[in-house]
Amino acid sequence: KMKTPMLLVHGDADNNPGTFTLQTERYFQALKNLVAPVKMVLLPKESHGYAAKENILHLLWEQDQFLEKCLKK
Repeated sequence: KMKTPMLLVHGDADNNPGTFTLQTERYFQALKNLVAPVKMVLLPKESHGYAAKENILHLLWEQDQFLEKCLKK
């Protein structure tokens, strides 16, 4: 059983042939079905690298929330 929390982040328009968004979505669903502590964030209109300021700020916020929740006791 997986106990380590995981944050999955992906651009919903990723055009890298090795990292399709669908792969992240399936991995997320598989982990959720195993009741693993996982969260997925899809960044709208982003490719393999993130460019939009609002998405970068949202990503930083998600990372901060994740670390606050998972590292603080």
